[in-house]
Amino acid sequence: AFDADGFALADIAVADGKISSIAAHRQSNTPAGALDLGGRIVMPCFIDCHTHIDKGHIWPRKPNPNGTFMGALNATGADRVARWSAEDVARRMDFSLRCAYAHGTRALRTHLDSVAPQEEISWPVFETVREKWRDRIELQAACLLGIEGVRDKKWFESLA
Repeated sequence: AFDADGFALADIAVADGKISSIAAHRQSNTPAGALDLGGRIVMPCFIDCHTHIDKGHIWPRKPNPNGTFMGALNATGADRVARWSAEDVARRMDFSLRCAYAHGTRALRTHLDSVAPQEEISWPVFETVREKWRDRIELQAACLLGIEGVRDKKWFESLA
């Protein structure tokens, strides 16, 4: 059976915290204590597909006083120049991932500031963090840079 959007309706049994069986909707015996999720989409975990774990947790030291996008860009840029060492980026990435994991995230895509010279710090840190978290959160990163970064072909290709 399918819902109005074309999603398959299924009965999912869970035993000891793991999926023990999946059957066509209403084709299995309903156990005591079953939850009817009303046709909702079920995923095994949260997937956060747009994050910025290299930019998180800077508010106490560099707030965005007007709450605008431009204010965020200015605050982040100033903080990056002043404080974004490998140790600082690693600490903030790790805190972001500990929070995400504690709340059920198991896959996360982040955009990393890739303006020179930050890319030489953030990308190696990301690789280390990804290895550390590989059994808990699947991590993916994407370059975040202005279009002007494409002009320097050698530098741009080094990001790939």
